[in-house]
Amino acid sequence: MPAQFVGLRNDPDGVTGNDADRTMRDGAKVVAQAHGKYLESALRGRVYTGACASAGIIPIVAATTGGHPTLWNPADSGRYISVVKLCLGYVSENNAPTCLSWNYTLNTGSAAATGAAILTATLVAPIGVVGGVVDYKAKWSPTTNTFTAAPTFFRPTGLSLLTGISSTAVAPFQLEAVYDGDLVLAPGSAISLCTQAATATTKFQISVSWEEIAI
Repeated sequence: MPAQFVGLRNDPDGVTGNDADRTMRDGAKVVAQAHGKYLESALRGRVYTGACASAGIIPIVAATTGGHPTLWNPADSGRYISVVKLCLGYVSENNAPTCLSWNYTLNTGSAAATGAAILTATLVAPIGVVGGVVDYKAKWSPTTNTFTAAPTFFRPTGLSLLTGISSTAVAPFQLEAVYDGDLVLAPGSAISLCTQAATATTKFQISVSWEEIAI
């Protein structure tokens, strides 16, 4: 039976406990990450990235038509969909100030259909390990989709857009939101990337990465 410790520990560096794990002086385990955080899941065919066309798209306000980048976990997937990262890359045109948000749609079923929550969806296959195993259940519709009701506001992405003129040189900027298990889709739900206000004519390359976890 492992030894029991009471109170603050102050061991020499490098001491191992009964489980042979290296610990720090206060008893905390020393852990070294050998590879990328999601490498094992990726190699098992559980991490995917969906993107729009390289020419970019114009993000829009939530609506029943017009097309929003939408990640959909169909009701029959048998998996949770945990969003890992959202990335945007500026392509062209002018931009107006607004914020980017995640909006949700519930009771989606497993397929787009007349009378369903998602009426139409033009699906684009995501990519996992390039050239590797493909076994995704999530559906990715980057632009062309329609809804019975406009997706409902859920939460901000943490990304905002300011006034930008394509003819004006500005310092490079990064638009990326990283999630750590706090943005998860249950089967039969979908999230769409929307804006609070119109973004003028600006175009962005948009990608969403996610991990699929068995229920």
